[in-house]
Amino acid sequence: MTPADETASHLSPQDPALSCKALSCSPDLGNRFNQGIMAKVRQVGLLAAGCQPWNKDVCAASGDRFAYCATLAIYVYQLDQQYNEFKLRSIMSEHKKTITAISWCPDNPDLFASASADNLLIVWNVAEQKTVARLDNTKGVPASVSWCWNFSDRVAFVSQRGPLYIWVYGGADPGVTVHKEAHSFLSDICLFRWHPTKKEKLVFGHTDGSLSVFQPGSKGQKHVLRPESLEGTDEEDPVSALEWDPLSTDYLLVSNLHNGIRLVDSEALACITVFCFPSAAASVQCLAWVPSAPGMFITGGEEYEYQSRTCV
Repeated sequence: MTPADETASHLSPQDPALSCKALSCSPDLGNRFNQGIMAKVRQVGLLAAGCQPWNKDVCAASGDRFAYCATLAIYVYQLDQQYNEFKLRSIMSEHKKTITAISWCPDNPDLFASASADNLLIVWNVAEQKTVARLDNTKGVPASVSWCWNFSDRVAFVSQRGPLYIWVYGGADPGVTVHKEAHSFLSDICLFRWHPTKKEKLVFGHTDGSLSVFQPGSKGQKHVLRPESLEGTDEEDPVSALEWDPLSTDYLLVSNLHNGIRLVDSEALACITVFCFPSAAASVQCLAWVPSAPGMFITGGEEYEYQSRTCV
């Protein structure tokens, strides 16, 4: 059903507000009245659905475009240079169940990947507004998705406690493989991030508040760097946001739902700085480094926005 059809359906003769019974007139006069109203109805715009609140990686950006996920559709906006405002360019609606994550390809601004609760992974071409590839019946519902470092034909995804799967959808040898070390976790995975410059280095954030770090040539570190207040307890404090410092091979920002933001050293396995929330009720849902201001990052939450500098 199109938006215009939806508008018309709200003004159908079956609507009690416009029915003959409500008008207290003859059926013939009522029908002619309804038809007159419907003849004047036309679509003047499209009100996009809002961003869903249930999953973490449901917003992504690349160049002059950004996208966000509603429950079953992905809305893609692009900057209109003439009017200096973002305008809706396309709506991707191939998924039949709740979309769980999206990720924009860092090497090709026209491609992004999305996953959903129907065990489906899709690669989209935004410029051509079509699907490039799809992977049905994934093992588990993908909770987080990310493009592999320096590859535009490989997408990594993970669900619950792993393992991390690598999907090669192009080239001469397509298929799905399993990461050699990233498996058998003791706590569910909230999200993961590849390092932007150090090849194949990645970090996972878990529901128990811990991190797991893997890099070539070193033994993987599982479930380390939990917030100090959780050490020795069975309490959980899920990792809500996670981003590598673009100017460092080892530093990253990690936010836990209740224990604030930390700048940690993934090599020394040490916490460098702790940023406290302005109130006990505050929490961070997302964060990002500011490219034009080294050491500065911005966070977004349900009730406030916050900026801070870090000394790195």
